[in-house]
Amino acid sequence: MSNTGKAIAWLVVLIVVVWAGYAILSSDQQGASTTVDSGTGPIKIGVLQALSGDLAALGGTQQKAIQMGVEEINAAGGINGRMIALSTEDDKCDPQAGGTGAQKLVNVDKVVAILGGTCSGATLSAAAITEPAHVIMISGSATSPKVTAIGDYVFRTIPSDALAGRVAARYNYEKLGSRKAAIISELTDYAQGLRGSYTDGFKALGGEIVADETYTTGDTDFRTQIAKIKAAKPDVIYVVPQTPTPGVAIVKQMKENGITMPVQTAEVLPAREVVRDNAAVLEGVYAVEVSVDYENNAKAKAFRDAYKAKFGQDPDVFAPNSYDALQLLRQAIAANNGKVDTNQIRDFLYAAKDWQGTVGTITMDQNGDPLLGLNVRKLSKGQVIDLGPYAP
Repeated sequence: MSNTGKAIAWLVVLIVVVWAGYAILSSDQQGASTTVDSGTGPIKIGVLQALSGDLAALGGTQQKAIQMGVEEINAAGGINGRMIALSTEDDKCDPQAGGTGAQKLVNVDKVVAILGGTCSGATLSAAAITEPAHVIMISGSATSPKVTAIGDYVFRTIPSDALAGRVAARYNYEKLGSRKAAIISELTDYAQGLRGSYTDGFKALGGEIVADETYTTGDTDFRTQIAKIKAAKPDVIYVVPQTPTPGVAIVKQMKENGITMPVQTAEVLPAREVVRDNAAVLEGVYAVEVSVDYENNAKAKAFRDAYKAKFGQDPDVFAPNSYDALQLLRQAIAANNGKVDTNQIRDFLYAAKDWQGTVGTITMDQNGDPLLGLNVRKLSKGQVIDLGPYAP
């Protein structure tokens, strides 16, 4: 065979090999079913929440809500007679810890699903492990718009910040009469997602961003950024921390600097313990968070009463979302007679429509994000006052 003939032959072989590899990969991605058991023994579910660090209060309430839900399910006979066995890892609201925790849960504990993570960065890192393994992940608090696009096996029971930022912007523009806004945000996936959606929303309404300051995780002195914000003379300031500690410090330092214009924030600072412990500093701050109707939603009221009876305090903002994540997962597995097939769970979650949970009526969109309402709150006298729902 001539050199030319040999070259052509090898080219044909190469094309066949590449095509075969693509076909196998395509089949694995589109049609493979991760059936992890035959329907007997305990169902292994992972919990990936921030149980230490600056956001342990929010991660801890989610972990408690999940644990309470599992105890309720197991006491009622489990899922088609099968008990749930939890494995818990601390994501520390940190991308590296999120990835490490997911590795342990998927490869060592062999879980079929993970409830978490707490923060967007940790969730994005965890998804790099769970998605190729076809392990379901449902977060009740990771709100970055980036989470929307990370895979077919990743879901949320909380709206994306693409919605929350626009709600805050519209409220500032329409209700507070603001036309010039300043932003100070942490350099994390979560905070920058909110910063982007708020900026786009405020500008679309005709507003102007007169100052756009950022800071690095771990910073404690914000006087330089605050001085620039004060000099820009905004009508409102949008403060977006990743965790409560820097957010409280920013608001405190702004007040010490004589800044008196309204402050708007997201769901981190309204954490009930944070508001109670920093009542004077956070007085008058506005916030946007997911709405839970404890007075008119029977499921929400039953959840709150059970949580308070068990833990001696009211659930925090994300606890109902993680409780609902567990209940959605339970129904998906029960629909398959207790057998675990993560493709079937995935399809069940995507098809969820008008599902009644503690956070309200959930309908999943094509990206695994829920269509849910958001409410504006005002922090006053150590309490979180509901100002009602507001549309983006």
